[in-house]
Amino acid sequence: MRVLKNMLIAGGTGRNAGKTEYLCRIIRRLSCDKEIITLKISGIKPGNDQYHGRHAPPPEKFRLLEETCRDGVKDSSKMLLAGAFRAFYLRTKDEFLEEGLDHFFRVVDRHAVIIAESARLRKIVRPGLFILVRREGDENTKKSVADLIHLADVTVSSDGASFDPPPERIALDKRGWHTDGA
Repeated sequence: MRVLKNMLIAGGTGRNAGKTEYLCRIIRRLSCDKEIITLKISGIKPGNDQYHGRHAPPPEKFRLLEETCRDGVKDSSKMLLAGAFRAFYLRTKDEFLEEGLDHFFRVVDRHAVIIAESARLRKIVRPGLFILVRREGDENTKKSVADLIHLADVTVSSDGASFDPPPERIALDKRGWHTDGA
């Protein structure tokens, strides 16, 4: 298990839970005085291509792309628009997640301020803060996330536009990532 206190990881219990919007609000607030690097990770599973935007065909192991488009269509583009200094998209098969992360750290300083969107990244990284976003009324939890729920430092209830606790409660200072008042 890698310990990366400079990293915030957010995942969701299902699709369209509001993860990206939550992270973008954190990025908007903190990017004024911090260079934030973002990493969006998507798995490669049969039938999931429709959920991952306009990208090349699935790689054999993994593919890391730096987002440069600011059209706001893909999540990584939304993160750039929110103020991320650099944004990356890693598409990987589960068994190559660690190798893909190593590749990411050949491009990005492992001590940079990093915000990652990927629940399964929590299986190999102990971040400064792990946030789990659950959509209100959605009692179904993705099988891949069910065994990570107990690891969440913060569980956020979301209707997609408003959040409890709100993203304004997430802070980064010399103590590292934390919630205000914690």
